[in-house]
Amino acid sequence: MSNVHQFNSKDLILEKSCEWISAIDRGLTDDEKEQFKLWMMQSTAHQDSIYELAQLWDELSVLNELSHLFPQRNNTKATKNKWMFSYSIAASLFAALMVCSYLLINLENGYNQELAKVNYTKIYKTKVGEQATYVLPDGTIVQLNTNSLLEVAYSKGRRQLLLSRGEGRFNVAKDATRPFSVMAGDKSFTALGTVFNVQRNTSSDLELVVTEGKVMITDPSVAVDANDFKDYQLADNSTQKIRQINANIVTSGEKVVIEQSVTKPITQLSMNDVQRDLAWQNGMLIFNGEELSDALNEVSRYTATRFELSTAELASIKVAGVFKAGDVEGLLESLQTNFSIDHERLGEHVVTLKHHTES
Repeated sequence: MSNVHQFNSKDLILEKSCEWISAIDRGLTDDEKEQFKLWMMQSTAHQDSIYELAQLWDELSVLNELSHLFPQRNNTKATKNKWMFSYSIAASLFAALMVCSYLLINLENGYNQELAKVNYTKIYKTKVGEQATYVLPDGTIVQLNTNSLLEVAYSKGRRQLLLSRGEGRFNVAKDATRPFSVMAGDKSFTALGTVFNVQRNTSSDLELVVTEGKVMITDPSVAVDANDFKDYQLADNSTQKIRQINANIVTSGEKVVIEQSVTKPITQLSMNDVQRDLAWQNGMLIFNGEELSDALNEVSRYTATRFELSTAELASIKVAGVFKAGDVEGLLESLQTNFSIDHERLGEHVVTLKHHTES
């Protein structure tokens, strides 16, 4: 997330640091540990703030250790200096705790509800076969498909997300002052007032479908700020500014496939094509002439079951139909009824398929 520039108000950073210190004191969950690492990596100011607060606690521990090493010091001046030093540290700690308490009270009173829209980090993920919908603080709606991992980092100047695996649909809340970008593999997708779907197959193999507005595809190194945002909104693929940054603009009803980091020509989708590509958003899978091997690979995204095909001829059979995502038994029954394809289970998660006539 090297392109994320965090909103570095000292008060905001101190407030967040107080929250983390409190969470660390009670013990972090695994999810919180990942979120904490992400937050610490975003700025040296975050790291400094955490360590400064932590050192206040550490220095009190040091004083206790010194009292054991040098008990009953008779030097009045040394005693006075030690008392003054101890008092200074205690006062600093008290002041820090008072600030934390004040900030946390304000948080409880709703002080941070608006700030959360500006400065926000969180990790969202789904398990195999799971789909989930989330509403981000700015009102953006994110729907994650099976086995997906999404990291969100909002700052004052931008809204940046990292899709580490899987697939997501993004219904983006409009905010011209903070561009919204999803980075997946070696491409970045910037919304220009948009609803769009990104599928990450590998870091270099991606798919984009735009159902509303426009999306600009760039390399992750291209930073889109508010000053350029309006220009990009009005641009198309013939605009010089777009060509200069080697970008592609994809509009509503269009799809782009990226293979081995190469952006293929933009294709126009019919309504049926859109429904088929995005059927997962309704928990369904639609096939319309795909090879059986490709269809089974898609089914496998939603289940732990893996399929083995007996022949290359079987793998190339064209299939069509509507299936519930993850419904392996329904798929096997349909293959047997419509294509005379038998199946055999080898253990809990492996299914072999063969023609009914094969022995």
